[in-house]
Amino acid sequence: MSFSGLRKQFNKANQYLSETMGAAEPTKLDDVFNDMEKNIDTTYNLITDLVAGTNEYLQPNPATRAKMATQVALSKVRGTTKTSPYPQTEGMLAEVMQKYGQQLGDGSDLGKALNDAAEGYRQMADIKYQMEDNVKQNFLDPLMHLQNNELKDVNHHRTKLKGRRLDYDCKKRQQRRDDEMIQAEEKLEESKRLAEMSMFNVLSNDVEQISQLRALIEAQLDFHRQTAQCLENLQQQLGHRIKDAASRPREEHVPLPVLGNESRTPRSRFVEKHGLSCECMNYGCHCLQYAAAL
Repeated sequence: MSFSGLRKQFNKANQYLSETMGAAEPTKLDDVFNDMEKNIDTTYNLITDLVAGTNEYLQPNPATRAKMATQVALSKVRGTTKTSPYPQTEGMLAEVMQKYGQQLGDGSDLGKALNDAAEGYRQMADIKYQMEDNVKQNFLDPLMHLQNNELKDVNHHRTKLKGRRLDYDCKKRQQRRDDEMIQAEEKLEESKRLAEMSMFNVLSNDVEQISQLRALIEAQLDFHRQTAQCLENLQQQLGHRIKDAASRPREEHVPLPVLGNESRTPRSRFVEKHGLSCECMNYGCHCLQYAAAL
């Protein structure tokens, strides 16, 4: 840094310290400019919180988001772009249904219904991935572009204006009337004009930003339409499964005995042969007394 530049930085720091301690009064900018600055700060904070809130809506699990962010950071360090997609809850539920549907097999009506439901929920997971891509492309990316470009330029001009204002006030406090003072006045006016016009351009672009907000709503609405259609189809499919299962006659089931006939006691074989009840195994039963008399 040159000597003149170093001196200018020293003067700015001196002026800032004097203003902070109340020993010097800063040059006041007009109310219109101050209102613009306030709105620009609000816009910047809005975009930051809106992007974070939208990501939380699309991907609600904070631990998974943190894991994915770590994977993205490692991929950038390694020079790769391979990242795992966010595990949608619909897809996770589909995996559970498919797992047990396959275990029950095609011979089970419940197993076939679980496989149907698994396919339906897998389709809903795919629909949600499509919504994420749509929201990212038409809502989040434009907001991030606004924050990383236009608003970044605005803040650059504001920072430069603050520095030139401090330099001007320092020379003014020193009651200098040389060419440096004239140059400081011209630079202050130039920085104020650039900062104000850059803020005006951002704040007057409401139509584009409202259109981006509308794109978010359209993506959600399309997602819910497709999801509702998928659920209706699944509901009809399961209704057919219920009708098919109910139309078949109920099979009678006779439990097989634990022991073979040759392994059983004579008394048990007699009770089974004559169709006696289990209570007949009691020694006081008249049925067994009759059998003993025979």
